[in-house]
Amino acid sequence: MSTEPRYVCTKRLCLTSASLCLIVLTFIWAVIQHRISIERTQEVDAALRANSNLTIAFEQNISRTLKAAEQVAAFVREGYLLQGTAPDLHRWVRDSVIREGMFTIISVVDEHGQIIASSQDIPTTVNYADRDFFLAQRDNTLDTLFISRPVLGRVSGAWRIPLSLRISRPDGSFGGVVVIAIDPTNLTSFYRQTNLGAHGLLEVTGLDGYTRGRKIGDQISFNQDARALPWFTRRSTAPTGNFVDQGEIDGISRVISYRTLHGYPLMAVVGTAYDEAVAATQHRRTVYLFAASLLSALILSLTIGLTLAMARQRAITQALQASKIQLAHAARHDPLTGLPNRVLFQERCLRSLESARRHRTLAAILYLDLDGFKEVNDRYGHATGDALLQQAAQRLTQQVRASSEDTVARFGGDEFAIMLDGLLTQKDGEQIILNILTALSQPFTLDGAEARISASIGAVLYPLHGTDLNTLIGQADTAMYAAKNAGKNQFAWGTAAEPNNYKAEMAAS
Repeated sequence: MSTEPRYVCTKRLCLTSASLCLIVLTFIWAVIQHRISIERTQEVDAALRANSNLTIAFEQNISRTLKAAEQVAAFVREGYLLQGTAPDLHRWVRDSVIREGMFTIISVVDEHGQIIASSQDIPTTVNYADRDFFLAQRDNTLDTLFISRPVLGRVSGAWRIPLSLRISRPDGSFGGVVVIAIDPTNLTSFYRQTNLGAHGLLEVTGLDGYTRGRKIGDQISFNQDARALPWFTRRSTAPTGNFVDQGEIDGISRVISYRTLHGYPLMAVVGTAYDEAVAATQHRRTVYLFAASLLSALILSLTIGLTLAMARQRAITQALQASKIQLAHAARHDPLTGLPNRVLFQERCLRSLESARRHRTLAAILYLDLDGFKEVNDRYGHATGDALLQQAAQRLTQQVRASSEDTVARFGGDEFAIMLDGLLTQKDGEQIILNILTALSQPFTLDGAEARISASIGAVLYPLHGTDLNTLIGQADTAMYAAKNAGKNQFAWGTAAEPNNYKAEMAAS
């Protein structure tokens, strides 16, 4: 019977294990919740930025429409004042003197509200003296465009937004108005150029608090009271803004961006449904929670297993720990050279690319193939070939920067890969590549025999040649073959760059 001492699961040991397990689980769930919160905030911020840009474009679209209307009205007014008689607007439209198709009706109304000219046939009995667009211009001493609330046309029977410009006689007295009618749906036609989702909001609201046009999904409305809506109340203190509302219109919370138009008493509003904006985050949240649950179950199982394992012999525990370390190292390192393998190299590349993105630096990936290695291997045998690979690995390691996060890896055979981290210029990377070519072109001493090889290197720069790791490695591989086909012992930058002749470069230096 063995007399080796064994650990027993004492009360103190069990409590310690349980406490550590609880701390780890609390940490994991706190990190998961924090990550979910951060990603949700990032998604909302991205939606706010996107909507803010859309609102600027929307504002410009509305302004162009209004400026076109103002120009047409001013043109008609000028023709009327110069001729002294009502212009033939029918002929002007027919002859394309007026080409704006969005303006459904263009009319000249005298100081009594009577229509004296129109682009359409309108009964002489129609009088506009009681319309807001007429009354506002009658008392308007400034030459500004009045944008009326939508009204039901007395002739067309359709809802239209009248836009009017005052006609002033030479003595300054009121001489009537030029009025242009536009379809309210034209103001929200910008929606067709955007992707705001199924519950997206596009709205044009007058500073009087009433909408000139609103589109939610496929539903169009206008002349709605918007005075109590949060973007309208905010506008009094902030002409532009971005925020998340609580669904005051229809119960759907939205990411809102609004702007007050320059030169016109209107505001443009763009909104996307909050749930649609964070849909990707919600999907990841489900994945995170599922993963955290599995991880928690795994940790609980491991805690129980570890607690039982700690009751075993110290030698067995130490042997298991040593075995784990060795297995972890073997899974990520090349057994011949001790260099990182493809798995570890990709992990480090991802970290380097992320660091380069955050710090706005460059990172280079080199794909290297030894020229002449097969001949050495065939001539002297595999053992000598392995020794050559080990020496080549040492030389490559000596050429990268010890003070950086540069990584040298072996992918297999005579193929190596190098990550150059935190480069400031492309020239910095080229100098390291030239040093590598020089180092590998020096003779190798193998069991008393001298062997010479060289290298063909394909190189890419992040982000100049791409941002995806697999794409970068693939381009570097392609560039390596370009360098090999161009004569070997040289390197090529990416698929869009011409191979750089190393021999010529060395001769010039």
